[in-house]
Amino acid sequence: MRRFGQYLAFVLETKGLSGFILRIGSLIRRFDLSGNKMKETILQIEQLGKKYGYRPAIIIPALVLKRHHDLLNHRADANIEFAIHGYSHKNFKPLDLNQQVQEISKAKSVFEELQIYACGFRAPYLSWNGHTNQAVQSNGLLWESNETFIWNGFKKSSLSKLQQFMEKAIHTLYSPLDATKSVVIPRLQGEIVCIPIALPDDEILVDRLGISDPKTITKIWTEILESTHRRGDIFVLQLHPERFPICREPMEVLLDKALHSKRDIWITGMKEIAQWWKEKSQFEFAFEAAGGKGYYVRGKCTDRATILARNLPTPHQFPMCAERTSEFGGKLVRGSDVPFFQDYHIIKDRTFFIESKNLKPCIGVAPRSAEMLLKFLADEGFAYEVSDDDAGYSLFLSEYQTFGRENELDLLRTIGQTRNPIVRYWLWPDAKKSAFVTSHDLDCVTLTDFLLRLFGR
Repeated sequence: MRRFGQYLAFVLETKGLSGFILRIGSLIRRFDLSGNKMKETILQIEQLGKKYGYRPAIIIPALVLKRHHDLLNHRADANIEFAIHGYSHKNFKPLDLNQQVQEISKAKSVFEELQIYACGFRAPYLSWNGHTNQAVQSNGLLWESNETFIWNGFKKSSLSKLQQFMEKAIHTLYSPLDATKSVVIPRLQGEIVCIPIALPDDEILVDRLGISDPKTITKIWTEILESTHRRGDIFVLQLHPERFPICREPMEVLLDKALHSKRDIWITGMKEIAQWWKEKSQFEFAFEAAGGKGYYVRGKCTDRATILARNLPTPHQFPMCAERTSEFGGKLVRGSDVPFFQDYHIIKDRTFFIESKNLKPCIGVAPRSAEMLLKFLADEGFAYEVSDDDAGYSLFLSEYQTFGRENELDLLRTIGQTRNPIVRYWLWPDAKKSAFVTSHDLDCVTLTDFLLRLFGR
């Protein structure tokens, strides 16, 4: 009964009494006692994944998976990625580090007993705290997805309702960052890739704002897709399977738009995002001065990497590059450029020459700069060196003893204003401009699951 009281207090705080009553009615419509409704929904999500060439993520509590492994286990080797959603559907926000480690460990053991591989974690209710990343890392997982970003399309959708919702629920439940003032990309924290989630999701739109018109939902989510594509960000759609019948059309429209947007949006899965982000974190550049004329550059990377440069000289301004042997080896050629993103150009070769006189075509960073600055530059793929030489780089950063999320867009603008050559790795593989992922929190399979959840089971 204690757990039921905690749950009731939580729901009343985040939904209100009327929201709780409406929630009971929606559960009766969306679930059955056999689980056949949800089995059919999961199959439809899987089929959409096959159609568009990616693996949707089904994020499920271990106890729910254990109860329904006969129903769901035939999907374990299918076109779906399973991920951990806690042991039970418990609020993680009040839990300390040891409690979170134990919860995730118990859940992971259930997945392993059922021979279902899981490398990712999302907290129930997105209820993470400062211990969650370490708890996920302690359990040897690859990714976690809990941080939320709210987009402009939501703010335009229903302002009066939004104001009420923002006051009563959104900061209590999600603590989202403003996507228009933030850089929305994965982050490597220790060994864990943290993958952000876009809001508004289906739960906010359908249950909290009462928007059930697929065309309205499509419009809101399309604005997010277009914004992330324009900025080079990631759009992680969160869509609970229970609302899939309402949101199938918007999800399929997004996938279709992503597929046909010059084929430069990467439609992929959560595991694939995390694997790529860790692969990208190993990329490096090596530089060799060319007698005051510029620098030979070698990209140490895999074939999937996209090397970019900005402020390149026009082709006739390149000095001729003779064949010579150095630590780089082989024939060293000048950079070739193809228009790509904003004023960045693709460098096709892995070894190339950039005319930059005595300026190394990367970012110099003062030794006492904030660690968060270095992490951000690394996540963004910029070539940088920590140095006291404030005159030897295309751009030198010396005023960032502190650095936070609120400084990121300003820093990108500063980099964009320099007129000197800068090289970097792009965020996404194979010259994709942005990324789109769908994830699906499967909190319950049957009505019985919901009743058991009230008592922590």
